[in-house]
Amino acid sequence: MKRLFHLACGLLLGALSAAAQAQTNNVSQRAERVLHSACEFLAHTPAFSFNAEIWREHVDDSGQKIQYSHTVAMDVRRPNGLRLEISSPLSARGFWFDGKTLTILDRKHDWYSTAPMPATIDQAADAARDEFGIDLPLIDFALSDPYGNAVAKVQDGRYFGLATVLGVSCHHLAFTQDTVDWQIWVEDGPQPLIRKFVITEKDQPGAPEFTALITHWDMADRIAGSTFVFEKPTGALKIEMRANLPGHSDTNAAPTSLPEK
Repeated sequence: MKRLFHLACGLLLGALSAAAQAQTNNVSQRAERVLHSACEFLAHTPAFSFNAEIWREHVDDSGQKIQYSHTVAMDVRRPNGLRLEISSPLSARGFWFDGKTLTILDRKHDWYSTAPMPATIDQAADAARDEFGIDLPLIDFALSDPYGNAVAKVQDGRYFGLATVLGVSCHHLAFTQDTVDWQIWVEDGPQPLIRKFVITEKDQPGAPEFTALITHWDMADRIAGSTFVFEKPTGALKIEMRANLPGHSDTNAAPTSLPEK
């Protein structure tokens, strides 16, 4: 699994692994501890919803950075329920996974496509990427084992104290790797929720950034099972799911999660 937030490390083994990694990779103990707590909290939450605002930079031929934005709304029920809506000024898409199939609806063109998938969110996310070239934005929050990949290639990690993100006091962490730098803000308090992260692609011209702001979390387990079942809109046209599915080209245009292992 090649993502950062695969959400579920065992408490004891995760703590021991993290401590060893922190010593080896020059990560401060405070930064390691906060990141680990965020992973553990999500790992032990069986169902949740969130909304996010995502900004990504594109460096044009003149070297100017242009920002593009979209919003993401996700419902998760582990191990096999996922509902995702992605909206931007140019596109609007829905995704449904029910433990058997992944269905994608292009709301602008009224197209939909369905493909059989393995039984869990983790497996389906891998299959969607490997077989169809689909990387789902912020899917890492829904996966089952984040921490090992989070620190696997980290060379340095620092803690920068408390900062406010959308009115919420958060711990500010920063990490470096060979090709990317990334920062993350984790809520201070009994619920160490991720509130923001930023990725800087150092190996790309102009070092463009990807920013995600998590604007709302709902950790209550009150999502109906029908949420994850696709209902065909009247008049929608079914098309074949393939890597270059119309309306999905921007799915892979920028990083949609923190750095891969």
